Amino acid sequence: MRSVTRPGPLIATIVFVVLGLTALALSIYALPTRLTVAVGPDERDHARVMTAFARKLQTDRAPVRLTLVRKENYASLAAALDSGEVDLAVVRSDVMPRRGLTVAVLSEMPMMFVVTGAARVRSLADLKGRRVGVLRGTAENMALLDTVLRHAGVDPRSVTRVALTPEDVASAIDQQRVDVVMPVGPLQGNGGARVQALLQRGQRPPRVFGVEEAEAMAVAEPMLEAVELPRGALVGTPPLPAEPLPTLAVTQRLVARTALAHSVVFDLTRLLFTSRVALAAETPMAKQVHAPETDTGEALSAALPLHPGAAAYLAGDQNRFFDRYGDLFYVGSMLLTGLVSGIGALISFMLGRRRQNAAKFTRQLLDLLARARQAPDEAALRSVEQQADDLLALAFGRLSSGDIGNEQFDTFATVNDSVQQAIARRAAQLRAAAPA
Repeated sequence: MRSVTRPGPLIATIVFVVLGLTALALSIYALPTRLTVAVGPDERDHARVMTAFARKLQTDRAPVRLTLVRKENYASLAAALDSGEVDLAVVRSDVMPRRGLTVAVLSEMPMMFVVTGAARVRSLADLKGRRVGVLRGTAENMALLDTVLRHAGVDPRSVTRVALTPEDVASAIDQQRVDVVMPVGPLQGNGGARVQALLQRGQRPPRVFGVEEAEAMAVAEPMLEAVELPRGALVGTPPLPAEPLPTLAVTQRLVARTALAHSVVFDLTRLLFTSRVALAAETPMAKQVHAPETDTGEALSAALPLHPGAAAYLAGDQNRFFDRYGDLFYVGSMLLTGLVSGIGALISFMLGRRRQNAAKFTRQLLDLLARARQAPDEAALRSVEQQADDLLALAFGRLSSGDIGNEQFDTFATVNDSVQQAIARRAAQLRAAAPA
């Protein structure tokens, strides 16, 4: 007798396998998105903000997680993003990567000029022939000074530039190696502390000046922003500056790869801006995180454009759930529809097969019924009885294997009873006719 797999367990197995695969796919899809972000050394304020942010995402089990990659300078930060080594980077607006778009501004870094001695220097035009100490004399800060000097009509070659580390500033001022110091950095955190220490050096009251032509320069150089330091922003007593001071600033920006999924950047931007208050409790510099000063409608076409995912969040577009999960819903609905259709077709096939098997048994029994009624002798009648018994055993086997159902077997059993009764009647007839 041929072994046939039961359709009930088969269907259940298929359902469980499909549901298991679906659950596995959903669990994999629900795993947090892990991104790498390039930041500067540990002592940099922006690195502390991103470290705190990464820690909070981990603690909150957020859908986005960050892994920090340390780099030494802004040029290497931009290069890491362009090369695809990282997904995100903290860069300066004057050293933007070619393949990066803005997510958020972490801080503004205004440039100013602090007169350290008795030199009569009140503006950029007075720097000709002077010695300018560039605090953190990196290539970026040197290039920034050259750019500003050219726009002010001063030949950069006429200015002596002296690269200073934070540790060199005090000795450079005391030894009168510089006439002016140019710090570029946030006015909060470590950068603000360095500026305060610089303003307190020497016997004379500190004097500072900015960039009076800031508005015009910012138009010509989109990487720069025109800002105004409020009265008393540097020293409160006496207030310094005594009046609002216009100047230029570069910005520290968190940028993402252009190809990074919009939905991922949307989530990242949302998490960053909703975490600012909590992050500020750990590192006050987080208070400076803000959106770029760009109209929402111009965000994507600005000189330093926003990433579309960040622009969507900042524009208040909260309809990103289906952008992220729409494909999943579509594929899931297709799979579910296919699963239901497949199961329905399988059930229909099995039921049809059961009906065919039951009909086959019934036809065989009806044939035996006719043969039993017309059996010419007891030998023919015993043959019919043996075939009926074999057919009954086969039907039991098919019932056990699920090849026929209980209803079909009941029909078969009813017909089989009729065959047995016909055999008994014909046997009596044959015995009665035997003496004659």
